[in-house]
Amino acid sequence: MIIFKLIHTLIFYSLAVVTFIVGTLMTIPFAVAAKEHHKVFHFSARKWAYLLMMASGVKVSVSGISNVPKGGGLIFASNHQGAFDILILLAYLPRYFRFVAKSDLFSIPFFGWYMSLAGYVPIERDVSASAHRTIGSVADVLRKDDCVLIFPEGTRSRTGELGPFKRGSLMAAFQSGASVVPVAISGSYNMMPKKTFVINRVPVSIKFGEPISFKKYQGTRPEKNDYEIELNKLRQEIEKLLGS
Repeated sequence: MIIFKLIHTLIFYSLAVVTFIVGTLMTIPFAVAAKEHHKVFHFSARKWAYLLMMASGVKVSVSGISNVPKGGGLIFASNHQGAFDILILLAYLPRYFRFVAKSDLFSIPFFGWYMSLAGYVPIERDVSASAHRTIGSVADVLRKDDCVLIFPEGTRSRTGELGPFKRGSLMAAFQSGASVVPVAISGSYNMMPKKTFVINRVPVSIKFGEPISFKKYQGTRPEKNDYEIELNKLRQEIEKLLGS
């Protein structure tokens, strides 16, 4: 059984590399000609991610998609179970979005370059002056009615369980007044647990919760407790989705 898993995994990674290179070369001419080249790269990346999810043999179920507003600035806030979460969300989130991801990912050869071209936003792990500037940039993106994706845990779970949320996760929501849609991914931890590279064909589900509005905070100075209250509310909503 393990031999078949290894063969399948090697074929998957080979397909991922080849299609990434070919897809990127095909996308560049269209992106150069487009006014919003980052959206062209995102469209291409989404097709690539969907192809790879099909090739993985993993069945993905999606529910609560009617909770996602069709317009306006929006933050997708998702738990982070496994290494495949980015690929899964790229393939199945219903709207164009930009990742807010740790800056380390942008240093990965080719992949990091693509993330930059697609308009994804790097952020430092610590809440430094640089991170604050990044949060301001994210708020500007939201005010232009674009969407962003964040992982409030800051890193993927070591056990598959929902971890603590970073306090600064929702600062862009407070600044922009954008709504936050809770997203719960189940099964991706078992798809490829930490310290392994072999892909397991396990069912994965994505659940979208009802949007949490931050409009009341726009143009105001939130109290210190407001951050904790909203962060706990978001965590409880994702926890509820994981348990349903």
